[in-house]
Amino acid sequence: MKSRILFVALVLFSTVAFAQQELFRGEHFIEVSGNAQQEIEPNEIYVRISLLEFEENRAKVALEKLDKDFLDAIKNAGIEKKRLELATVGADLGKLGRKDKDSFREKVYQLKLTSGTELTTLVEKLGAVKVNDIAVTRVSHSELEKLRLDLKIKALQAARDKADALAKSIGAGIGAPLMIREFENNPFPMSETANVMMRAQAYDGGGAQEPTAFRKITIQAQVTAQFLIK
Repeated sequence: MKSRILFVALVLFSTVAFAQQELFRGEHFIEVSGNAQQEIEPNEIYVRISLLEFEENRAKVALEKLDKDFLDAIKNAGIEKKRLELATVGADLGKLGRKDKDSFREKVYQLKLTSGTELTTLVEKLGAVKVNDIAVTRVSHSELEKLRLDLKIKALQAARDKADALAKSIGAGIGAPLMIREFENNPFPMSETANVMMRAQAYDGGGAQEPTAFRKITIQAQVTAQFLIK
């Protein structure tokens, strides 16, 4: 029985030793990390606009009039209508219990803009429109994936430069890469990057309000790589 246990122990020891030998067969390598970061201006700006019926001088301002005034403002701002999408349409339940004719209908649009300048123009044209609410919901960039890939390449090049500098400091050089591992980083929280928020209270008929400038989108890349030491 003891001899069998000893035999099993020897087999396990040999297996572990062989595995360690295989694992560290290429022990002459250097492992480094590389990082890269870039700030970009957003060119996809999604704006939510709410139109809600309301009472003025004891008369209801119909949704149809609000809708026409809004579409005219979009046209005057030089924004193509095809960039406008209908998000929701319905009734405001704030007057629950009253007759349907006394309820307030609502229509919500989503509009895609391409720059902060375009947003400023939109705000100016909406100055005379009785919108209920307008807010930037998220921002992005049309070539975000390409920019992220380019940044990963820069991070890998930075890792190679670092490995080369470290190897040269001890009189060596580096060879072919043995391993490259990338880390996925969420480039930016969509809802927080939209640094512009406007409410209907800003529209007092006295002129347009200047929107706050957008924060730039920060994208990051991190790469870990192993290189042979020569």
